[in-house]
Amino acid sequence: MVGDTPYAVVDGRLQTFAALSKQLDLWFAQFDEVRIAAHRIDAPQAGFRSLDRDDIELVALPVGGGSGLRAKLGVAALLLSWARLLVPLLRRATAVHLRTPCNVTLVAIPLARLLCPRRYAIYAGNWEPTGAEPRSYRVQRSLLRRWGGVVHAYAPAGDDLPSHVRPNVSPSFTVAELDALTPLVAERVQRIRTDPAAGRALRVCCVGTFSERKNQAGLVRAAKDLADRGATVELRFAGMGPAQDDVRALGAELGIADQLTFLGQLDHAELRKLYAWADVNALVTFAEGFGKVFPEGMAVGCPAVCGSGRMQLGIIGGGARGRQADPADHRSIASALDVLRTLPTDEQLAMVEACTGYARMCTIDAFADEVRHITRDLWSVPAPSPRPAQDVPA
Repeated sequence: MVGDTPYAVVDGRLQTFAALSKQLDLWFAQFDEVRIAAHRIDAPQAGFRSLDRDDIELVALPVGGGSGLRAKLGVAALLLSWARLLVPLLRRATAVHLRTPCNVTLVAIPLARLLCPRRYAIYAGNWEPTGAEPRSYRVQRSLLRRWGGVVHAYAPAGDDLPSHVRPNVSPSFTVAELDALTPLVAERVQRIRTDPAAGRALRVCCVGTFSERKNQAGLVRAAKDLADRGATVELRFAGMGPAQDDVRALGAELGIADQLTFLGQLDHAELRKLYAWADVNALVTFAEGFGKVFPEGMAVGCPAVCGSGRMQLGIIGGGARGRQADPADHRSIASALDVLRTLPTDEQLAMVEACTGYARMCTIDAFADEVRHITRDLWSVPAPSPRPAQDVPA
């Protein structure tokens, strides 16, 4: 597997982001040997989880990238060193799994096409972007259109995609985990009936890295717009990032700092409590791939306010599970929030049902079936040898 995902080594076992690790476990269980070419970090980040296997080899890639001319020139200098590491790995591999788009896959995509007959890539950006994007994203998407391997893309179902490109979602929960969230859904239903948002402060959560692209500032301006209309918003942010101080300062400048709470990086259990607390899960980005936070919130019945684009429209079910807004217009975001705040009770209850139904379409169980279909049916990879049981850390 090749990508720029960070990994830490803890007690001899690799750790990475929890939701991703669950997906990778499904892939890695299909093979006898696994090697990951990616970035190694010194210590795990919040929300990391151990991979199931303790025998995975990590080939640490030199880190490169960033904004500015110097960073771009640095990537150009790294291409050769990445290629030298990847060529022998790809020649030995039964199959290759690429996490795109990222800098290292600029060289990994063409090398995999030359050296490995069984090829898979996940394109984690928007397959049909609605705004500006890095040029390298366009290049990688163009390469993958002609790649010939299996490509999972965040694209609306039913699109006229190349035959090797398959629409994809990014799952977080198993069916059993969704079943365990049923009491939180029941609490939401009771709250809608007895404590409607129209009569109190609207609870809004926003989960994601603080950045201009994620547009937390637009959400703060929308909260100010609603306050000017007499509708109070209580806004809780989860995540860290370079734009966090700017968002704090904006809240103070607009006079609504007391309506904003910054929770920092949360683990999965804490995020579930946040989604359950919220009336609306808002992330109105300028560019987004799938938007994993939306089905995560929908698992407890929380509707979404998202940005523009057909993929996002599909996630909210054309309006059955939330609303879209123009990320460049804070008044559009405010209007979307206000619509959800004032929906009649029966429509809010129908939205809860639609949200939880969609979450059950985005399970790890369904993703496991897709992985087995690719490896067994499409690639004819034989089942791996039985492995001894291992103690897997939580």
